[in-house]
Amino acid sequence: MEERSFFIRYQRWFVILIVPVFWAILLLSQKQPFEYWVQFWWMIPIAFVISIMVNTVGISGAALMVPFFTLIFPFLADPLTALQSVKLGLITESFGLTSSALAFIAFGLVDKKLAVYSVLGALPFVILGALFSSYLPESVLLSILAAALITSIFMMRYEKTLRAHRIEQHQKAHVDLAGSTGDLREIRSQDHRIYRYCLTKKGYEKRAIGFGSGGLLQGAAGFGIGEMGIISMLISKIPIRIAIGTSHMVVASTAILASVIHVISFSAFQAPIPWNIPFMTVPAVILGGQLSPYVSARLPARQLERFISILFFVIAISLVVLVLKKIG
Repeated sequence: MEERSFFIRYQRWFVILIVPVFWAILLLSQKQPFEYWVQFWWMIPIAFVISIMVNTVGISGAALMVPFFTLIFPFLADPLTALQSVKLGLITESFGLTSSALAFIAFGLVDKKLAVYSVLGALPFVILGALFSSYLPESVLLSILAAALITSIFMMRYEKTLRAHRIEQHQKAHVDLAGSTGDLREIRSQDHRIYRYCLTKKGYEKRAIGFGSGGLLQGAAGFGIGEMGIISMLISKIPIRIAIGTSHMVVASTAILASVIHVISFSAFQAPIPWNIPFMTVPAVILGGQLSPYVSARLPARQLERFISILFFVIAISLVVLVLKKIG
């Protein structure tokens, strides 16, 4: 079994330390009264539940956070613009997925070399999507969000079919990799399971398409690379649990990059970030990210996937109606 570094062994304590550091940075950089920072205390349970849900089924956190800020948040507080919703979704997702990615690494379910190459390949597309979103009218950005949600529904359904097929293949017979041409990999997880697979040239091409197209969506809409990335890994015959764990690391890295671009770009002046919202959501999603591997072992994932698919469809239709109202 691969020897884990000191950081990975004690990653949960380092992750917990992120919260006071993040709070200190905000408090020192933003001269605001106490009432400002606790204004959205009620976002803590909402963000926590969303974090558990998305990490359990292996999708991007912003896939639910961005629509929540766009559609439901206006009924609870002053409405946000579509670009602000994307920014807040990306910032929240960055922390939550970093937490869950470290948990998956600690458990030994991440192909770190594959994740690094995937992130590097997706970076130009993420940057392009993030910069491009600054020039989009709000109605167009909302339409992209709706299209990304519909795409995620089909990706989730397709992933379920692929997952069942891969499990059936492994149950029928042992997969012989002796004659395979490519990069042979072997990963041992902390629960003493061994995963053997081969990275071929065709597989690289499939993942390049998946992470490239997903990167564009990730930068523009705040989510998409997780859904597209998992599919591309499954069709290139990477074991399911390794695909999910590796996807967490890729999504976390690209979400951080997209967040930084959104924060420092001139769009920050067009849509200033209300930092008192992530002040409350970040601790919640960090906790959710650490607990999600344990929760996923107990929750009925199929029912949760079905619920999220229906929720995505309803949200997508609502966004389309919102776009039509803005156009009209």
